[in-house]
Amino acid sequence: MQTFILKENVLSDNLLLLADEGKVFKGGYVGIIKEYTFQNAWSEKLTVKRFRSKDRIDKYIKSMYPSFEY
Repeated sequence: MQTFILKENVLSDNLLLLADEGKVFKGGYVGIIKEYTFQNAWSEKLTVKRFRSKDRIDKYIKSMYPSFEY
């Protein structure tokens, strides 16, 4: 598994998790994005997005994180 930091937040970082070549995560997912949004001063809300194709991951990253390159 490869891990990339998409965005650095104050408490937590938004992460991109990619499965290794020829492997998938449980459920047939090739990539998972963990996004943290502000909830209050002490915590953040976690949102998990799962993708089954590399094309969908690329499209989402280009729209939400245009400055990110991997």
